[in-house]
Amino acid sequence: MESPMDIFPISGLNDKDKGAWKVLFDHYYPALCNYVQHMLGDGESAKDIVQEIFVNIWKSDRRFVNERELTRYLYRACYNNTLIFLRNNNIRNGILEKIGAEQSASTEELYAVTLREEVLRQLYVHINNLSPEQRKVILLSIEGYSWEEIAQKLEVSVNTVKTHRSRAFKYLRSKMRNKMYLLLLW
Repeated sequence: MESPMDIFPISGLNDKDKGAWKVLFDHYYPALCNYVQHMLGDGESAKDIVQEIFVNIWKSDRRFVNERELTRYLYRACYNNTLIFLRNNNIRNGILEKIGAEQSASTEELYAVTLREEVLRQLYVHINNLSPEQRKVILLSIEGYSWEEIAQKLEVSVNTVKTHRSRAFKYLRSKMRNKMYLLLLW
């Protein structure tokens, strides 16, 4: 079989002779694409990798002594660039999966925050409908005050605080359709 170097000398390649490069490309391109495709399993990406290798050689000052050196270089470049492509593709896929998971998580978090805010909004609407005494007791309870502290602040007995709080909870439970929300909030 006739080699490309029988058609042109290696110096044509080294001197960037377009005719020599066309013969070189026509001779090596299909074989290199096949080689890369076997490693990747993807014909389009294989073509891109091989084309990039030819472009990089054309742009470089690399000079070849003979066809054997050129052939070794082309196959080694294909092998290395394919490994780099696979590594980068795995990294990119990992990042995309992580971003997808984060977006999914952040969508779920956003939904949970929105739901919580809506429940709180509804709760405060109903708290505002309580009697003034019950409203004061509930708001102080939400702020974290104990029964004794609320009794002192409002200048009432602890039993009065308990009664107002109990009646307020009963009213709020009747207004808030899902009792689970109240359990989560308290």
